[in-house]
Amino acid sequence: MEFEQRLTEHLSRAVGGALEPEARATPPNHSRSVGCAELPEGGPTWGVRPRAELTVSAGDKAEKYLDDVVTWILRDKFAEYEWRWRVGTPADVKEITAVHEDGTELLMEMARGSDQFTVRMTGPCTWPPDRPGGPPAGRLPPLPAPSGPTQTRSVDDQGTCRSPKLYVYNLTSRPFAGRGPHLMMLVRYADEKAMEYAEVQLPRDWEPRYAPGTSQRNLDQVQLLVCVRVTATRDSRQDLTCNYASEDALLGGGRPFTFDLFESVYHVTVREARSGRKVSEFTVPGRQSGADNCPFRMNYNRKLARGIDEAAFERRLRPLVEADR
Repeated sequence: MEFEQRLTEHLSRAVGGALEPEARATPPNHSRSVGCAELPEGGPTWGVRPRAELTVSAGDKAEKYLDDVVTWILRDKFAEYEWRWRVGTPADVKEITAVHEDGTELLMEMARGSDQFTVRMTGPCTWPPDRPGGPPAGRLPPLPAPSGPTQTRSVDDQGTCRSPKLYVYNLTSRPFAGRGPHLMMLVRYADEKAMEYAEVQLPRDWEPRYAPGTSQRNLDQVQLLVCVRVTATRDSRQDLTCNYASEDALLGGGRPFTFDLFESVYHVTVREARSGRKVSEFTVPGRQSGADNCPFRMNYNRKLARGIDEAAFERRLRPLVEADR
């Protein structure tokens, strides 16, 4: 049936447009249900509804990729989006539904805390044209080309690093090519929300200049986006007291504050700013000591990651900045 091929195309576009290689999707499993009497508008007993379903496994990032697939399908002409929790089963299940303009119905399901989710596409009721009321002969119109990633033009939007297939920093940035220096901007985020850490910075001459008389950087000069995320490895069994003296400049400041210091690893991914293409990936240990670990702002979180090894961080990035391409 032609609509079975359409369902496969919908699934392929959704997972291909949203998933990174770390998320794995099974091949689509096809099935049919016979009879369409359960439809609100009714239907003949000889009608057939085709289905195609696959499962996505993504470890502890499964929920993140579930959200990414939802974002993608909403850009791809699916509407009537709804979600709810289905309770009363061994595990609560999150259900997401939507309908494409061609009549395809989407159902996504993920059990709470699971490392995988399912994506099911169900076609409309169809039956042979020689039957009474059958659909007219002819092929389905081709689906329009999928939309590209959304431009953010912001280092405060973490989507450029977390979901590079959906978001890109700046479509008019210079390509990562030609003679150096290849200017960079940095995006920082933590894997754990209750994690504080000292600010990670790039050398100033690696970043684009401010336009004369303005506080705006020239984003078109940026060729590389440096994505830095931190994870805690273990409790160092050390406490660190940081002094915050100015309540005007520092959130919650005006007194010393003691943190639980954790050993840490900084995961660095360098992407081309205009495309999101991965250029380099490496890790840098947390090596700071003493007050160099203190975050600029004190937010009352006790958990503090040891600050990044700045020399190692710059040493790994320097060839990307300076080398001719």
